[in-house]
Amino acid sequence: MTPDTPESANSTHTPTQAQASAIRGQGVRDPLQGGSRGGQRRPPLSSSFSSIALVLLLLTLVAYYRVGGNDFINCDDPQYVTDNPMVNVGLSVKGVLWAFSSTFFVNWHPLTWLSHMLDVSIFRLNPGGHHLTSLIIHMINTILLFYVLFRMTTDKWQSAFVAAMFAIHPLTVESVAWVSERKNLLCTMFCLLTMIAYHNYTSIPSEQGRWIKIRRYLLVLLLFALALMAKPMAVTLPFVLILIDVWPLRRFSYLKIAEKIPLFALSGISSMITYVIQREAYAVQPLSLLPFANRVFTATVNYVQYLYMMINPTHLAIFYPYPYNMPLWKPCAAFVLLLTISICALLLGRKRPYVIVGWLWYVGTLVPVIKLVQTGREAIADRYTYVPLIGIYIIMAWGSVDLLQGAAAPAIRRAAAPAIKGNRFRKIILATLASVLIVFYASLTWTYTGHWKNSLTLFRHAIDAVEDNYQAYNNYGNALIDAGRLNEAIGYFARGIELKTDSAELRNSMGDALTRQGKFEEAMIHYVRSEPLMFFDGEALLHKRFGLIYLKRKNYQDAIMHLNKSLDIHPKDPEVLNSLGISLMGLDKIDEAIAAFTKAVSLQPQSAPLHRNLGYALRRSGRQEEAQIQLNQAQRLASEQLGNDAVNTSGASH
Repeated sequence: MTPDTPESANSTHTPTQAQASAIRGQGVRDPLQGGSRGGQRRPPLSSSFSSIALVLLLLTLVAYYRVGGNDFINCDDPQYVTDNPMVNVGLSVKGVLWAFSSTFFVNWHPLTWLSHMLDVSIFRLNPGGHHLTSLIIHMINTILLFYVLFRMTTDKWQSAFVAAMFAIHPLTVESVAWVSERKNLLCTMFCLLTMIAYHNYTSIPSEQGRWIKIRRYLLVLLLFALALMAKPMAVTLPFVLILIDVWPLRRFSYLKIAEKIPLFALSGISSMITYVIQREAYAVQPLSLLPFANRVFTATVNYVQYLYMMINPTHLAIFYPYPYNMPLWKPCAAFVLLLTISICALLLGRKRPYVIVGWLWYVGTLVPVIKLVQTGREAIADRYTYVPLIGIYIIMAWGSVDLLQGAAAPAIRRAAAPAIKGNRFRKIILATLASVLIVFYASLTWTYTGHWKNSLTLFRHAIDAVEDNYQAYNNYGNALIDAGRLNEAIGYFARGIELKTDSAELRNSMGDALTRQGKFEEAMIHYVRSEPLMFFDGEALLHKRFGLIYLKRKNYQDAIMHLNKSLDIHPKDPEVLNSLGISLMGLDKIDEAIAAFTKAVSLQPQSAPLHRNLGYALRRSGRQEEAQIQLNQAQRLASEQLGNDAVNTSGASH
């Protein structure tokens, strides 16, 4: 930088009093006013804040309004909402207790369950209502982010740009358009509320009293705990608060880290709970299957891959296959690039702390999902960038202003009039660049949201967007089955198996499809091949599939044998219990069938078919009054389901 180039608003360079007065006198913003400090009076919200917030809301609504016409999809939505018997009946005392005690779907996130239950209470199973809730929460997050940055920095336009990028970037579509990702939206909302509460806590002058400070700190702890109860990815928030202390609050000291100890304790507890739950469910891949060196290589590449996807989000998909055969040059090149960026951030960080803060925000908040601990089948996922990319947007917003200030700075130093022209010129350039960027990404978001219409459109797009996307072939095939196109589905399952012969999920899907065609022997071959490929539940699922095949063939004796073996491993599977009851009925073992149906009903009390089967069994045993109660209950539940289907059909048609 040349000697006559002024520093940015966050620089250590201090203009003379005369220069500062001249700049203020001509309506140019004083560099000394940028960035708030702990204990300073918070700036009042101006009318322009409301105007910008309204524009952000409208922008988000335009980019995402099509989600209201989208359906549920066949990935995770059945487990979270449509087929979950504790959720799809709405809020209840039993449901609330279950939400706080359950580790279903290998996570403990009670607030997420409660959110889905509330949606069902309001909208039933109309997918449009559930999508609307997700969109509203995303819009709230957009305004909260704008509010947080503006209150902490007083830079409304930079804050607005960050909020706009957060609102409309295509990488956020997965979090907004996928009902199952409600947890991501809720977690972020409570994280942003925690940041606001933390800023209020740091803004208290020491003379206002110790108890006020304690009360505000307790609010920080409460909001952070709520974020963790929505999704454990919030564990990195204490680290983010330390970064905020560095910039924009500028109150960092090593003693300030000590005040985060209770927050780090909550993070530690949440991390331990999550790890234990996922390990016990065999959701964490062991090192024997995926060595640590491979994980480090993948994580290094992932950091760069997410940056590339942010710049060029034209080939996004719901699933990206894990790169098991990655060439060595990729992690090496990624490491060199990351090291170069990190060194540059450190060098620039002294005078422009937002650079190092933004970079560490990005790197740090991705740690829980960067795949050093491998869960799931994917290497990367769009939803993981929802919060981390805020750090990159911060660098873009404040960095672009500094770059243009550096180019036009001599005019500001020489005289006030040129300063005005330079200031206006910079504003025009920045506004134009920001507008073009936002409109470009918003148009991509609008297009990508359309691909989330239903499972058929979503997974067809995933097949086209990502090469050799075997998981997309699996889910697209299942969607074809739901649409009554069984022969087409088998073709897609076959193509997926060609791409990944060791996919247990594809083998099971192919087996299910062949079973529907009556090709039981071929189906059993795929089931047998799938069993050793599963991390967990392989034996139980194999016996379950065999039991269902023998039941279809009316070979009740063998069906009962396999179904009982499945129940020995998983005694609370209502589908297996129901199939066992039907098989026992086929052998006239009525009392045993009643016991199986009764247990199935207790596990899934909202299932009309289970109540109906229990009623038939009771009638055959001569217990007419009890049978009529169950049959009436089945009729009531079936009527309610017809009502839900009518609402869903109406919502889809609109």
